[in-house]
This record gives sequence, structure tokens and C-alpha cells, in this order.
Amino acid sequence: MKLLLDLPSALPLAADEFIAVPEIEGVRMELWEGNLLLSALAQMAWHSMVAARIETWVRGRHPDAARGVGVVVAAHSVLVPDVTVFHEPLIDLRRSQFPAEDVQCVVEVVSPESTKRDRVTKPLMYAAAGIPEFWLVEEHPDVPSDALVQQHRLTPTADAYTVVRTIRLSDLEESQ
Repeated sequence: MKLLLDLPSALPLAADEFIAVPEIEGVRMELWEGNLLLSALAQMAWHSMVAARIETWVRGRHPDAARGVGVVVAAHSVLVPDVTVFHEPLIDLRRSQFPAEDVQCVVEVVSPESTKRDRVTKPLMYAAAGIPEFWLVEEHPDVPSDALVQQHRLTPTADAYTVVRTIRLSDLEESQ
């Protein structure tokens, strides 16, 4: 695959420059400390289905949720969580990235190729940006069609997350 990008300026990019980078079909782009991180958008079916189930569950309780939008966690870093939940109703739906202060919760569904980023690096960046909740979703070890959802809350004094509960996705879906 040959990839040609017309960048708005030289690397490293700032978040406000990253917004002008054209989207590439089938590619997920994030900005990490000014550098572009490209990965395949196509995930295993489990990943896609679980992210959709979580988005559906969240929207039933909080209509302001989205998949595949950028969250500006630092001046030179824009991450794309699997699901993002906002504090307030979104006014400008044409935007592709939003400041971390607009975000209530981010959800990362772990894939084999993103394990370290999802479990270690991204939670640190989300916590440093002050996002109140972080959910880490992984395959259920005994039920391939299910998932385990670790719900974390920010401990402001430590700039880190604490696990508040772990629940099966199927149980979460059945809860009110």
C-alpha cells in the first residue's frame, strides 16, 4: 500500500494542525506527541461489535456519545477512543475532535495489536487530561461473545484512575 499525505505543516503537528490532515479510508489516525500514528481501522469482528454494543448501551442513558471522534488530550496529542461520552449535548456535529474538558468518559476496547496502548499509555494520557471516567473492555476469558468492562474513575490528586467495578458486558446491558 502506498500512502501519500499532504500535511498542513512539518512534523511534529499540533492538535489544531492535525484537524486539517485528510482522512484516509480504512485507516485510524491519532496524534501522539506531534507524530502521526496510523493503524488499520478494520478490527476483528468482536472488537467492532463490542464497541457498537457499548455505544448503544451508553446512548440509552446518555445520548451524547460517539464513536471514532478525536479527543484532544494535550497540545500535540489527539486520541481516538472507541466510544466517547460527552458532558453536554454536542452543538457542532461537524467537528472531528473535541477538547478533553468536554468529555465525561472514554472507552477503549482492547485488540491484540493495541494491548499496551489501551491498557497502559492511553489511560495515563486520559488521566493527565482530566477525563473523569475511563472504561477498559477486554474479551471475556470463558465466553467469546461477551466482554469484561473495567470501569475506572479519576483520582484527581494522583492524576490516575482507580477501578470502581468490573462487570460483564452482558450484565451491564441487562442493568437499568
